[in-house]
Amino acid sequence: MLKFFSSPLQPDEFVTQLKSFVDEEEIDCGSPTQFAGERPVIGRFETLRFTLHRRAGIHWIFWWLTPGQWFKPYLNGNVTAGDSGSRIALTAGTPVAVKILWVLILLGVSGLIATWTMFSYPYNLSHDPAHSARNFLAGIVLLNLLSGVLVLLPIIGWLQTRFHIADIVTELQRHLDLKQID
Repeated sequence: MLKFFSSPLQPDEFVTQLKSFVDEEEIDCGSPTQFAGERPVIGRFETLRFTLHRRAGIHWIFWWLTPGQWFKPYLNGNVTAGDSGSRIALTAGTPVAVKILWVLILLGVSGLIATWTMFSYPYNLSHDPAHSARNFLAGIVLLNLLSGVLVLLPIIGWLQTRFHIADIVTELQRHLDLKQID
């Protein structure tokens, strides 16, 4: 997602007002959500840049075990001075590094199982012909099952977090009087 907004606030005032309704990303292991504060949006701030994400609704230990955490979307914002206030550029989505890592895991697991199945078949055919077909079929079934699970996990993560970015943008528009630029 890439969207542009304008605000009547100056850039420094915009970031200050943004910090007033967003909790800073500060780790608190005693908190059930892993971060200090109670606000629904958590953020990391630089001078005129920020990164926002939703606070988890369940205990952080359980949240880290779900695909929703692994593929959690982040909203990145850039604030620049405009003619009559600020211009805000928002980009959002799951980090590219997470997507690349997941594709590499999928390809690595699929390639390993396919290679193992393919190269073990001649050995099984020579030394255990009675079970070679069953072992080959088991390799194919395992390949399909693991590939299916590795494709299904990002879909589950998307289903768990599909409204997070829209909720954050709505919060920003409500608190900061943002107008979308087409």
